[in-house]
Amino acid sequence: IDAMCEVTGGRSYAVTSNRVLHQCIESLVQKLQSGVVIHFEKIGSDPPLLPDTDMVEVVGDITKEVETVAGKFVAGGLVSVGGGGGGSRPHTPNAGQVGGGNTAWHSCRKLIYVQRSAQKGFAVGFWPLPEAFWPDVSAHTLPQRSAHPTLKFTCTNQEPMVIENLPFDKYELEPSPLTLFILGRKQPNFCWQVFIQGSTKNGDTGHPFGYLKASTNLLTVNLFVLPYNYPMLLPLLDDLFKAHRLKPTNEWRTQFHNYLRTMPTYYAGPLRRALS
Repeated sequence: IDAMCEVTGGRSYAVTSNRVLHQCIESLVQKLQSGVVIHFEKIGSDPPLLPDTDMVEVVGDITKEVETVAGKFVAGGLVSVGGGGGGSRPHTPNAGQVGGGNTAWHSCRKLIYVQRSAQKGFAVGFWPLPEAFWPDVSAHTLPQRSAHPTLKFTCTNQEPMVIENLPFDKYELEPSPLTLFILGRKQPNFCWQVFIQGSTKNGDTGHPFGYLKASTNLLTVNLFVLPYNYPMLLPLLDDLFKAHRLKPTNEWRTQFHNYLRTMPTYYAGPLRRALS
C-alpha cells in the first residue's frame, strides 16, 4: 500500500487504536486541499554545503517530521520576488538542513496548492507547464504522458526574475523533504530553476520555465511558473518596455524571433494574451 500511495502522491495509515484513528482523520482533513500532484526530481549535483553556523541538524526520519508538524498546524523592472504563503494550510516547518546524507528530497511526489478564483469559482493560471514532447503538427495522435508531471530541478542558485507588465503563476508546495531542505538553507533571495525533460525539439532537458523559491519568511516554498525559456524572454521584454518604449528595433525583432524558435507553439496564445 505504501508503494501505491507514493505513486499517487498520498500516504497510508496504520490504525491501531481509537486515538490513532482520530489523529489519522485530523491529518486527512488537513490534506483536503485543491491542488495538483507533481513529481519533483533533482538533476545535477547537490548544492554546496552551507557554513556550520547556518546549518541546523535534522534528527530522525525527515518525512515523519514533516507529517507530524504539518498535522498540528503580480509584478514590478527586474525585481526579486518573495512573500509568505497564505491561507489556512499547514506551513512547512523551518527545520533546518538535511543532515546525515539523507536524499529523500531528491525525488518527491507532492501537491502544489492551486487556488480557485473567488470570482470565477475555478483555478485561473497564466502559463501552462511544458509538455514532455515537442508538438508535431503532422502527428495524428499525441504521445502518452504521465498523470503527474515530472519537474526536474537543479540546485544552482539563480536570481529570481519577474518583470513589470508580465504576469506569473505562484503555487505553494505541500510540506515535504524537499521543502524542508530548501527552507533549511535559509536563502530566500535565490531560486532553483525547473525544467521538463523532452520539452525541446531535440528531446533534452530543455529550457527553464520557472523556479522553486523559499518565501521571505522561510515558512513555505513556492513554485513560480513563467513563460518557457524566461531567462531569454524577460530581458527582451524589459528592453522593449523601457528602452524601446514599445517601438522595437530590427535587432530586437531578430532576437525575439530567435527566442520564438526555442518556444513550444502552445505558448503563443498565453504569451499573446499576457502582452495584450
